Amino acid sequence: MVQINDSSEWIQWDSCDLKGLPPKREKGSMTDHGAIPKGQWDNLPTRFIATNGIEYNIQDINSYRSSE
Repeated sequence: MVQINDSSEWIQWDSCDLKGLPPKREKGSMTDHGAIPKGQWDNLPTRFIATNGIEYNIQDINSYRSSE
């Protein structure tokens, strides 16, 4: 659940396009291959889709909490 800008409404985050990003890194696992290349941080998603079907900018999130 996130709040956007100065809104008091809580919005349910539904999805975000992570295509092309590295898998989750678990220490000691097959995906733990040293430092993450700097370029990956530059390519992080900038938008997410809420359960209401509207797309929002991640940088506009001012608060977040777990869903109830």
